[in-house]
Amino acid sequence: MRTKIKIILSSIVSIIIIFGNVLFTLAQSQEVVLPPVNSAFELLSKATYSTIAEDKIEEVATEESKKHADDGYLAHPKVTDCFDALGYRYTGGRYNDELIRFRLRCPPNVKSGKKYPLIVWFHGKGESSSDNERQLAHIQYTFPFIVGPRSLDFFMLITQCPGDNPYWDTSVSQDGKGDAPFTIAMEIFDRLIEEYPIDKTRISVFGQCSGANAAWMFARKYPKLCAAIVPISATPPPEVLPDVTISAYNCIEDPDVSIEPMRNYVKRANLNGGIVNLTEIDAESHDAWSQALSQNEVVAWMITQKKNSIFSPPPGIVLKTLSWKQVFIYYGLPICCLLPLIIIRWFINKRLKKTKRIQ
Repeated sequence: MRTKIKIILSSIVSIIIIFGNVLFTLAQSQEVVLPPVNSAFELLSKATYSTIAEDKIEEVATEESKKHADDGYLAHPKVTDCFDALGYRYTGGRYNDELIRFRLRCPPNVKSGKKYPLIVWFHGKGESSSDNERQLAHIQYTFPFIVGPRSLDFFMLITQCPGDNPYWDTSVSQDGKGDAPFTIAMEIFDRLIEEYPIDKTRISVFGQCSGANAAWMFARKYPKLCAAIVPISATPPPEVLPDVTISAYNCIEDPDVSIEPMRNYVKRANLNGGIVNLTEIDAESHDAWSQALSQNEVVAWMITQKKNSIFSPPPGIVLKTLSWKQVFIYYGLPICCLLPLIIIRWFINKRLKKTKRIQ
């Protein structure tokens, strides 16, 4: 009789477990509607993930950025279609309940209960405007990671400096406070990571030219959140940031920015416990971003970065070119080091349990 009761109870428990797992799986697979209810953001237009042939994706990714008639570059129209246009009501400096427009790339199918990495993108001086489009310039180089079979699940936040204030750290109000583009961008960032399913251990920052200054500022402001930064064609700050992984790109013969300060920064940072790499591009140009984004798969690298994780690929690595030897060094070696410790711990626990039973 007791055996039958045990069998019945065991069957009931098994059914409950299976049913619970099914419900959990269904809950995890439910898609999340963004922006969420009662959001601080206004949805101005939704991204359209239309089906694009794979050869067309590569075609877009190899197109050079087109220059604007006045200054800077234009966004590729196919890229614009992949970003939500959002607005945020901001008060500060010269703004009073001003609708600040920005762009956000979301994973195509955001699942309930899942967290996703975030890339914060700071554009260069030439892309400053009020059109909420030009800040998307150069992103076509990353197009295969945004749409198609190689697309990755991540958020990308891209705000924009206004045309009359093209520098991220500059305020134009009389009191000199409140309306610097970086200040506004960080208020949007703070709300975003609270409202959206973002993994706060996987936040990386990209900064191009003057936008690189904003990337350094971000790393200083959020040392516990910023996993990595990618400054392009930039001059580093005087102080070393030891707690953030840095993958920098500079042209050797850049007519606007000398490469020497970055070389010196790399030496000082790595001597003081930093993880910094400088990729030197052999070109007499200010444009280091085209190669960084198209050939070095910067976006894919940024998404793999996790705060204080030994499993994050080091800077300067192009993920698609990793050899088996490199894979072993970066992933297999740490696992091989941890495995004996796990086995020893298991063996000790087993012996302790056996000793207790004898006693």
